[in-house]
Amino acid sequence: MYLLDKDKLELGDIILIRSESRISQLVRRLTGSQFSHAILYVSVSSIIDSDGYGVQSNNLQRLLIEKEDDAVVLRVKDERKKDLIVKAEYFARQKIGTEYSTDEAKIATISKELEAKEPNRQFCTRFIAQAYENAGIMLVENSAYCVPEELLKSEELIIIENPLRKASAKEIEFANSENPLAKQREIHNNIFKKARELSGQDIQTFEQINELIIQRLEVDVELTKFVSESGYLTMMEDDIEKNPWHYNAEKMIAYYKNPEIIVDTAIFFASTEEKSRERLNMTIYSLVQLNKLYPREYFKMEIELYRKLIDFSFKRQTEALKVLKYY
Repeated sequence: MYLLDKDKLELGDIILIRSESRISQLVRRLTGSQFSHAILYVSVSSIIDSDGYGVQSNNLQRLLIEKEDDAVVLRVKDERKKDLIVKAEYFARQKIGTEYSTDEAKIATISKELEAKEPNRQFCTRFIAQAYENAGIMLVENSAYCVPEELLKSEELIIIENPLRKASAKEIEFANSENPLAKQREIHNNIFKKARELSGQDIQTFEQINELIIQRLEVDVELTKFVSESGYLTMMEDDIEKNPWHYNAEKMIAYYKNPEIIVDTAIFFASTEEKSRERLNMTIYSLVQLNKLYPREYFKMEIELYRKLIDFSFKRQTEALKVLKYY
């Protein structure tokens, strides 16, 4: 089994994958593509894609690849355009939670000229192509309806050589273990469902919830109460309970045992948490500005949550640095 080598990946890289599953084979046959799924790498070992569960983020370390030729990594060819990719990342993060549309994905195999019939829905290649289009980079002729093969053959992209590495037994065990992001996805979906019930609108993202809260003051208290009781505010506490070795130096050493893996894990947290906090602080700033203009309980709750996430980030980094001092 293989994993993508994070040291060879850059922000905005597009990962195309396939497997021997029936669904993967069917998608490849219907779309005339060598690969069946497209994923966006957004750095700090995070990926975002749109599958049957909707647009979701995940950990790169959970993306197991069976064979070396079952994945390919694509990157923007023109170095002058790479500064634009941060806009593609922003688009992708804003779309987390958006529902998947099987019907729209089917249309992509037969039409290249239509406008999206369900623009508030996503499937994997639309999600990637529209993220890049939002950044001013046209990967395909029609971002609303496209297939993996079009991304593979895009003149804007080049193939990155040897992006995979062999996965260790411990890494395979982790990739197959219970994924806390599955619970996060369920909580997010419940929140969007509640927002749709309260508003009568097709709410698909947290950005759209912010717009709802601004426009409809009467839903503020009820939606804030629902979110508070949904488990949304305590997901990080759940992560500490399930992965305590990410928050404690001694437990990290005891859990991973292998010195090489211990150091690699510690370097990861020590070197990536600052970037994570930059993104969190940007979100807090936006929420604070919104709350100044439109004072809402919902915005206050979100600000408190993101400040707590920053504290957890500092904890992970601090404990990782303790490990590196030890080694």
